[in-house]
Amino acid sequence: MSVFLDILSYSLSSLIWGILIAAACIGLFIFLIKGWYKDATLSPISYIVGVILFILLSFQCILIVGSLKIIDTADYYETKIQQIVESRYAPSDEISLQEADNIIQEILDYFPILHYYISGGTFTGHTARQLPHSIATELCSYMSWYIFRRVLWCLGFVIVGAFCVIKSMSSNYRGQRRVVTTQSDRRRTSRRIRR
Repeated sequence: MSVFLDILSYSLSSLIWGILIAAACIGLFIFLIKGWYKDATLSPISYIVGVILFILLSFQCILIVGSLKIIDTADYYETKIQQIVESRYAPSDEISLQEADNIIQEILDYFPILHYYISGGTFTGHTARQLPHSIATELCSYMSWYIFRRVLWCLGFVIVGAFCVIKSMSSNYRGQRRVVTTQSDRRRTSRRIRR
């Protein structure tokens, strides 16, 4: 939850775009379900499931958009890391694990949101020239994996939501078909009696 709040403080546009994307997904979701069950109507349970699904998708979409923004600004982070490294080491100096951790900690102090993504990285065997690019590459790699997991969560929520909505609609749909069948049977019976 704290990463969510940090992304919101980092970029308000992530909130706006995340909600818009979630709304578009819900619109597509309803369109596809109504296209499949043309004569069925949405029940109150269907609306409740839709609202819950919208909230869950909004949360995940905001995280995805925020992560994409971090990937988009990876060059900026790399430049900042490079400035720190160049102020302390010669380009050919090899950076030890402890020195790399100190540099990363300093970057995290400047950009606390990155704490969720690069705090566990171990950077050894890099020269001062290589280290900034290596950290930025690791950040982008982790963010791609993070986005992939968010997308999987979205798909899982949509599948469960679709199952719940279809179940609530199909029972209503079957009930309507039974009423029509019963009325047609009564008409046939009444016609036979008149003869």
